[in-house]
Amino acid sequence: MKLEGSLDAFSLPDVFALLAMTKKTGGLYLQHEVARGVVFFNDGALTGGSSDVTRQVLARRLVAVGHADDDALTAAVATAKDNSAVGVVKALRDAAAVDDAALQPVVTEHLVDTVFDLLRWPDGTFAFQLDEANPDDVGVTMSPEDAVTEARRRLADWATVAERVPSPATVLSVALSLAEDPTLTRDEWSLLALVDGHRTVAEIVSLTGRGDYAVVSRLADLVQRGLLRSGEADGVDAMLRRQSALAALEDVPPPPPPRAAVPAQGVTPERPEPFLAPRRPAHPDGFQPSLVGAVDGATAMAPQPLITDPHINRSMLLRLIAGVRGL
Repeated sequence: MKLEGSLDAFSLPDVFALLAMTKKTGGLYLQHEVARGVVFFNDGALTGGSSDVTRQVLARRLVAVGHADDDALTAAVATAKDNSAVGVVKALRDAAAVDDAALQPVVTEHLVDTVFDLLRWPDGTFAFQLDEANPDDVGVTMSPEDAVTEARRRLADWATVAERVPSPATVLSVALSLAEDPTLTRDEWSLLALVDGHRTVAEIVSLTGRGDYAVVSRLADLVQRGLLRSGEADGVDAMLRRQSALAALEDVPPPPPPRAAVPAQGVTPERPEPFLAPRRPAHPDGFQPSLVGAVDGATAMAPQPLITDPHINRSMLLRLIAGVRGL
C-alpha cells in the first residue's frame, strides 16, 4: 500500500481514520517546511511518534520526570547508537531501568502531544511507510480517534493560552510584587524555577521535556494569576535597570581592601627565623677570660667578674641580659 499526499487535500484525522480502519502497521511521515514528524501505527493503533524527528522527545520526557538515572541512560544511548532499530526508551525498558507502570502515562501523554502539535500545522505533506517498526515501541497503544479527540479539545483552549503567551519566543519574568500570598503546586514551582527573565518559552518547554500544551498552558495560568509577567514589565531585569539609573547620582565609596587573615584565637604565630645566625658572645655572661694565658709555664689568672661596681645589682643585670638574648 502506497499512501502519500498533501494535508491540504487530506486532513490528518482523515488519514488516521483510514490507517486505523485498514489496521495498517508502519510509519506515517509528515513534513511542513523544515519541520518533520512521524507517527507509528501497529494494527491501526498508535504506538508512538514525534513532531520533531531530530530530537529524542519521548526520552527527554522520561528523563524530565526522573525515570532514568545517569548510568541507565548512558547505557541506553550506547545501545541506540549501535542499533538503529532500538530507541533509547525501549533500551531502558529492555534493561528493566524503567517499568511498564511508569511508562504508561508518559507514553500516552506523549502520543496526545504529538498529535496536538501535528494538528497545528497549517499545511504539509505525508507519506506512509508500510511495516516500518517503531524503535520505541514499549507496548503502549492508543486509538487514533481518542488521540484526535483530546488533541482537538486542547486546540479549543489554545486560543486563550496564546493570548497570555503569544509565541514560543516570549520571555517571561517573575513578578516582584504580588497582590496576595501565592499558592503553588509542585509542578508550578518547577516551572517557576526555570523562569529567569532570559529563557524563552520554547527553551523552557525543551528543558522540561514535556509538550507545548502542558507547559505553555501552565505558564499562561501563572501569567493570569500575576505570578509571571511577559517581558520586563515587573521583573528583576527591570529593577536592576532602574537601580543603575540611580547609581549615577550616588557617591559610592570604593570597597575596602581585603583584610589579612586573623590567626585563630589562642594560637601564637611562629616567629620568623633570623636571616643571620645568632652571634656567639666573646665570653660567658659576667666573666672575662683570663688575661694571661699559660705562657712560659706561667699559671693563668683566675677569671675576673666584669661587673665590679658595688652600686649595680649584678644578679638583676645578668637576668636582664639573658632575657634580651632570648628575644
